[in-house]
Formats: sequence, structure tokens, C-alpha cells
Amino acid sequence: MPILRHGNVITSATRPLARSVLGIVLCALSATAAADWRRDAVDTLTRESEGHRLVVLGEMHGTRELPLLAGDLLERWSAASPVLLALEIPTREHEALRAAVASGGTDATIEALRRRAWWQVPPAENDGRRSEDVLALVRRVGRLQASGRDVALLPFDPRDIRCYQRGDCEAAMAHVLQRAHDALPHGRIVVVTGNVHAMRARPPGAPERFPEQPMTALLQDLSPYSVNVTSARGAFWACGETCGTVDVAPSRHGGRERQGSPFDYRLVLPMFTPIRQVGQPAR
Repeated sequence: MPILRHGNVITSATRPLARSVLGIVLCALSATAAADWRRDAVDTLTRESEGHRLVVLGEMHGTRELPLLAGDLLERWSAASPVLLALEIPTREHEALRAAVASGGTDATIEALRRRAWWQVPPAENDGRRSEDVLALVRRVGRLQASGRDVALLPFDPRDIRCYQRGDCEAAMAHVLQRAHDALPHGRIVVVTGNVHAMRARPPGAPERFPEQPMTALLQDLSPYSVNVTSARGAFWACGETCGTVDVAPSRHGGRERQGSPFDYRLVLPMFTPIRQVGQPAR
């Protein structure tokens, strides 16, 4: 029985024709460029994270690119070993997510997820963690599992009002990932989380309310490989005083971070694109 199947772990004719041909060429070039950044990102992370079973992708919530990248890593790495994909989604969604994956990502089970309260938060209150792009990722995990790959999906966010009152929310999330790691004697865990949680240490000069020990700092005994995923341009969906699209800040070049940095690697994608809200049709 594969480890990851265990329940605890989840004007004229010429001109229009010319324009049509140009459109086809531009679409083909666009598709090629998209394939290139995704392939290059997976190649880079495969090379740089070699020897690490726990790979933490620190994201800006609310992009279409991160679910694509996470799915590509899952597909690449599961060809050789089991892979658990851990998402910063409430742990109470575990049974519904497991059912969706076990079904092979059928339309019915994805729709059942879409109707659940956590997924139905309106855009004005959506912090970017729920989207049609994440639902597409869940479907992709299901299809990989149905094809025979040893993959599973784990929601690892147990946070509630009590952990905020006690000030131990980072530890609560780390505990879930520690248990998952202990239940997976071989293979890899890919964690997709906010970039603060992905830090291996509290950065110098951090704001007063910044966690003393971010989630990944509490997992150092597992030798996590922490990646700060940024982009050169574009926008993402986030909540500040209000929720909406936020332009990407100027980004320095990517590469290996210096010793003592909160991250091991800085991955700069060409562009971030804001999420499709749950229920928003594909364009």
C-alpha cells in the first residue's frame, strides 16, 4: 500500500488570412514562452533542491502561476518517487480534498469543493488562497493519482482564534507538516505557503508583529529548502486595508541567497497574473 494513500497523509481574403496566420503564430509563441518559464523553473528547483525532501515555496498569495508551478513539480518529481503536496488551506477541508483527489478530480467532486463555505468567500474578503487556479491544481493531483502516480494532497493550516490568542500559529502549522514528514519515510513534500511562513529565520529589521520563528524556522531538523518565489512584473490578488489586485514590486535578480538569508533561493518568474476568483469562468 503506497504511503501516500494512507488516510492521514491527501477587407480582402488575403488580409484576414494574414491576420489569422499572425494570430496563430503569436499564440504559438506565447504558448512556447509559457512552457519555457515553467520548464526552466522546474529544472532550476530540481537542481537546486537536490538532497532535500522538504521543499517550501514561499509565494505571494493570489497568483495563477504558483498553482501551475506546484503542479509541474508534482508531475516531474512523482515520476521517480512519492510526492505529497501541502497547501495552506484549512485542515478541515481535508476530507473534501481527499475525496476530490481520490475521484480522479471529477467535475462533480470539484464542484462539491467549490460549493463549500471556505471556497465561497467573496472577492472582497478573499486573501488569494482560494481560486479556480487552486481548484484546477486539485483536479490535476487527482488525475495524476488516477494515472498511477503516488501523489497526495494535504491541507496543513490548523489556525483558529485560539492559536492567535496563544501566539503559536506558526508552530501549529509546523506541527502538521512535521507529522506528515514522519509518515512519509521516502519521497518529497512540496509546501506552498505565504512567503513569511516559508522563511527559515526572522529577517533583521522585521516589523514588531512579525513572528519570532516563522513556520519553516521550526522545521530546521527536516532540512527544508526554502524558495522565495517572486516575479519581474505583473500583479497578484491580496488583502491589505481592502482586497484586490496589487502590482508587483521591482525585483532583483534571482539565484542562491547568501548565508543567513531567510531563504535558500530566490526564483524570479517572468510575470505574476492575478487569480481567477472561485466561480469565474476561464477567459
